[in-house]
Amino acid sequence: MAGMAERDELMRIAEEVARAAGVELYWLECRKAPGRWLLQVMIDKEGGVTLEDCARVSRALEGPFDERIPHSYLLEVSSPGLDRPLHTERHFRRAIGRRVWVRASTPVQGQRVWEGTLTAVEGGAIRLETPRGAIEIPLDAVSSAHVSPDFERGRERERDRDRDDLAAASP
Repeated sequence: MAGMAERDELMRIAEEVARAAGVELYWLECRKAPGRWLLQVMIDKEGGVTLEDCARVSRALEGPFDERIPHSYLLEVSSPGLDRPLHTERHFRRAIGRRVWVRASTPVQGQRVWEGTLTAVEGGAIRLETPRGAIEIPLDAVSSAHVSPDFERGRERERDRDRDDLAAASP
């Protein structure tokens, strides 16, 4: 089940099911867990994914996956979350302007782990603005990456909304 052909077939099925459910397949991960396989299906849509979206996709995937997977597996359907993983060039493009964490498979300018604001994706590389300045990391050198949620910025926006609500309520 862990072969590329099998994973590609599961991806194709999951993409069709997600599209029919009005969501986008963000990513599908297959990995061995104790006693069975774990299939993680991440879905996304404009405005965010609901619990009902996840349940609908999960129910629709059970039959086609059961027909193709001859052994025990656990199916998990979720949104990519605030700290969404970044696997593809498209994922990185959608994260431009956001703070990201990146681990490189080989050192880039002497280090493997970088965190900064993603400013561009071009020429097969990502560009981050970091405290040490701009850095370019080839996409094929990225071993893992995810968005780093900026909770402080969220709190600032919340304070601004509260202040605006108070001002609007004042005579």
